[in-house]
Amino acid sequence: MIIFLYGSDSYRLKQAGEDIVSRYRAKYSSGINLFTFNFADDIGENILASAIKSFSFFNEHKLIVCKNILGNKQAADTLAKLIKDYALESDPSMTLLAIESLSEKEAITKNKELSGLLSKKPNFVKVIDLLEGSRLSEWIVREFEIRGCSINQRALNQLINLTGNDTWTLVNEIEKLTAYKSRGVVGEADVALLVSPKIDSNIFDLIDAISSKNRSQGAELLYRELKSGRDPYYILTMIIYQFRNLLMVGGLLGDGYSQAEIAKKAKIHPFVVKKTSAQLSRFKQEEAVDIYRQLLLMDTGFKSGRFDLQDLLHTILQ
Repeated sequence: MIIFLYGSDSYRLKQAGEDIVSRYRAKYSSGINLFTFNFADDIGENILASAIKSFSFFNEHKLIVCKNILGNKQAADTLAKLIKDYALESDPSMTLLAIESLSEKEAITKNKELSGLLSKKPNFVKVIDLLEGSRLSEWIVREFEIRGCSINQRALNQLINLTGNDTWTLVNEIEKLTAYKSRGVVGEADVALLVSPKIDSNIFDLIDAISSKNRSQGAELLYRELKSGRDPYYILTMIIYQFRNLLMVGGLLGDGYSQAEIAKKAKIHPFVVKKTSAQLSRFKQEEAVDIYRQLLLMDTGFKSGRFDLQDLLHTILQ
């Protein structure tokens, strides 16, 4: 039997792979002959061939897990030959589990022959791509439930706005929130306290445009973000987060702390501290404080339903 799991969501791929191994352990209670290879570590193809050809003295079911093999040409070519020579797809004594953190196009590009053999019928094939919308929300809720906690809807929306749909990032934040809340209901205040937004270079560029009062550049960057489908509230949250960093880093630099000390003390990534320090020269302290207050008022006004957020974002550039 052959099982092929692939897709862009590497954390859920890991979950799915671990779930299959657990199911096989439960199904074959007398034990399984488990081999796990990660070909990203440059494992030779000979060890894979030996595992497939090896004989089990206790008639145990053989489960062979191959991760990231498509990128290792020699190993991929060897496995393709073994699948054909030993008809692995119909071997009842062996299961081959292949796991690739790649899109379908990437998988074909890496090794067309092997990806074709893994994907063909009657193999079990599952695509695990990044989640969106209600499916992402449902997955997050389940992750909280697994850890004995729950999260209210507004806090859930806030969490997604701050982190996006990267499940590795999300699960790390969920671990922090559930450890802090300990079997309670996670609310907006908890998310605001513990979750750091995932900031990208466009937000730094937008802050630069605001500081230099370059309305045309700022409008272009904002338009690009909105056109890409970025949630307007996410953009506002990122801008608020970065202005908070400006004030915090500015204060600590004024107290004589180095950038490395600030990163540790304020729990801000060193890259963000470096970029923020460079932006400080473009703002007067009073000006940054005034903009930060305006941003907080926008946040409050949007949450109360008084403002259209897209229109409101453009006023930041004025």
